[in-house]
This record gives sequence, C-alpha cells and structure tokens, in this order.
Amino acid sequence: MKFYIASKFENYEQVRCLAGKLKAAGWTHTYDWTAHGSVKETDIDSLKDVGQKEFNAVSETDVVIVLTPQGRGTHTEFGMAIALNKKIYLCHADDTYFLCDDNTSAFYWLPNVIRLIGTADDIAHEILIADRTL
Repeated sequence: MKFYIASKFENYEQVRCLAGKLKAAGWTHTYDWTAHGSVKETDIDSLKDVGQKEFNAVSETDVVIVLTPQGRGTHTEFGMAIALNKKIYLCHADDTYFLCDDNTSAFYWLPNVIRLIGTADDIAHEILIADRTL
C-alpha cells in the first residue's frame, strides 16, 4: 500500500513516527517532505520542485493521511486527494475538528474521508487494521 502524509512542518516528528510505523508494516511512502524541511522562505525553484513532488506523491498514492493541526498546503493536498477519489484518513488528537461547529469543514464528512482520533500510535494501529479488511 502506498501512502502520503499531509501536515504542517511543525508536526514533522508525528509525521515521521507514523510513516515509520507504516513502512515497518510494508507500506511505501510516496514522498517524505520532512526530509528537506520548510521551503517557505527559500526560492521559487525550490518551491516549484517541492510542489511538483508533493503533487506527484498525492497522485500516485493509495491513501492520504492528513495530520492536524494542518498548514496551508495541507488543505491543498486534502483537496487533491478528494478530487482524485483517494482514501483519506483525517487525524486529530481529539474530536475538536469533528464536531458541528466552526472547527469542521463539510469536506471532512465526505464518504472517502475516515476521521480518526488519537496519537500517531493509535492512528497507525487503526489504519493498519483497516488495511487488513480491504
């Protein structure tokens, strides 16, 4: 199974932890943006390169995992995954984003979006269990 994890750079430790658990289970990470760090304040060529790599990674993956809190680019990746009809796991530490209030989005409730609550360990466990039933 191929996966991509979308999140903001400040969550890189959680992204790496979750990616490590999925890779240990035999999954393939389509692109690890944490390896190069933030490119927001670099140059246009770097931004283009990373943008293309992230676009390709979302396009090629089976599963997109969105770890919140998210950054600006995360919702772009989330939108791409919706448009490409990817299986999406939307993950948050608690149910804050999953209540009917100002913290949620109508897109969080689409049929291909699975909402998960917990730590990176909890999320990895849930995703790997779900994968066994595919």
